[in-house]
Amino acid sequence: MTLFFVLLGAFVVFVLSTLSGGGASLLLMPLVAVVVGVRSVAPVMTISIGLGSISKVALFWKHIDWKLFRWLFPSTIIGSILGANMFAILSTEYLQLLIGLLLISTVFQFNQKDTPSKFEIKAWHFAPMGLVVSFLSGLIGGVGPLMNSAYLSYGISKESLLGTRSANAILLHLTKIVSYAYLGFVNAEVIKYGVMIGLSSIVAVYVGRIILGKMSPLIFRKIVVVSMVISGCLMLWKNIPFIQELLHNV
Repeated sequence: MTLFFVLLGAFVVFVLSTLSGGGASLLLMPLVAVVVGVRSVAPVMTISIGLGSISKVALFWKHIDWKLFRWLFPSTIIGSILGANMFAILSTEYLQLLIGLLLISTVFQFNQKDTPSKFEIKAWHFAPMGLVVSFLSGLIGGVGPLMNSAYLSYGISKESLLGTRSANAILLHLTKIVSYAYLGFVNAEVIKYGVMIGLSSIVAVYVGRIILGKMSPLIFRKIVVVSMVISGCLMLWKNIPFIQELLHNV
């Protein structure tokens, strides 16, 4: 019964993720931890989100910005390998607090007309950003829609954002799962739950795409920004005990 509710929750999360340009990883963390434990959360999410990304690429293939993908390609591989190798030895609480605050700050990067800030994002900027984001993803399992504000500022459409982000996500999660397996964090249970949640995500992506087709670019932009702020709040909420400990030691 617990697994049923986890799969149902994963379906809802992936529908919302399709509509908001990402963020499934942050919402899935507590759900996945219920069935596999905290230590297996990162590899299970890597498998499930990777499968969901495959279905998104299939649906939005013609909208993928291959110029951006080429800039992201090498930095994604390097960053995810480095992050996965640090996964076993580093405390991630400080990073999660920083990422949470960065996600929340997204709301200040847009003016009242819901247009990107005046800072011009160019294609090559995605190489260093992709390196950092993929490293953090490999380290803590998922960083949510951390780069979505950059995609929006670059000026691509909602379909292009989803397609390009998902194509890069496949590369990211494939590299991560190979690294996790090499380090001994992938077993039969991880694969089983990763595939089960991944299959739920594939169905959810198709449902989300139907809804997305009826959504205006302005509404999509608003949902992306709101989802980033909520993801940041959830990440901070998940680390309340650590925050309280920090405040107590001040």
